[in-house]
Amino acid sequence: MQTLSDPTLGLLVEIASGKRFSASDLTTLLMKANVNRYGHLDSNKQELVRSRLVGARDAVTEAGDSDAHRGLLAFVKFVVERAVKDPEDPPLWFDPLREALLADGYELSWQKVEDVTSVGSFSGPVLRERVTYQLLPTDSGVVPLHAEITALEQELASRGYTVALNHYRQAVNAFRQHDYEAANGQLRSMLEDLLVQLATANANYVKPARQGGGGPSITLLKATPTLSPDDGGDLLSGLWKMAHTKGAHPGLSNADESRFRMHVITAMARLLLHRFP
Repeated sequence: MQTLSDPTLGLLVEIASGKRFSASDLTTLLMKANVNRYGHLDSNKQELVRSRLVGARDAVTEAGDSDAHRGLLAFVKFVVERAVKDPEDPPLWFDPLREALLADGYELSWQKVEDVTSVGSFSGPVLRERVTYQLLPTDSGVVPLHAEITALEQELASRGYTVALNHYRQAVNAFRQHDYEAANGQLRSMLEDLLVQLATANANYVKPARQGGGGPSITLLKATPTLSPDDGGDLLSGLWKMAHTKGAHPGLSNADESRFRMHVITAMARLLLHRFP
């Protein structure tokens, strides 16, 4: 079960242990989120939060505890609702938290609603605006990213494509650490090595020394009946061009962009391996 990563939990601990929340506030929010049972007693606010969030995350990853997963998401929602009354004028940590959540597969969204309240016996009802937040998964539940990653890794390893496999594992690790530019760069390198391997095995390609070979490999593979332009070839060409943008330079990519690349390049790599067994 996919849940919140270390970078996201670390950021959340920093936010929750700030001046906005007292230890009593945090205990209440942890109880409301049903994650208070996962940690240990501690008067230090950081450890109070960290021990429970890490304990809940471990329960998810080690035992598939869906209650712990829901609790983590609920705690994020409660913290944001308490601290961010106006998302159009948020604290400095709001955008980094949204980016971190996107990298983990969750979009923090909100909407403004109006509540009817009464402020006294001599006045009528008053409309007061408040903001409600939601954490929405960005991925389909039918094809979770982690399952696709495992299948691709196994296929690359079984064929002996160790260079592509190494690049791919580095891309996954960089993405999990929220280093999006590094993930993009490693994905491009993985795709290029895979293309060269397939073109060499299926289209008599001979890679020149000190050249990447991704573009020529695509040209040769598109000339085969297995990957005609109208049946995946043009899609591969477009993806290859996209893989050269927003690469390894900091600040060029973000969580949503990098996550899309991870999904689509993973899917394309698996398609290529299926087409060229």
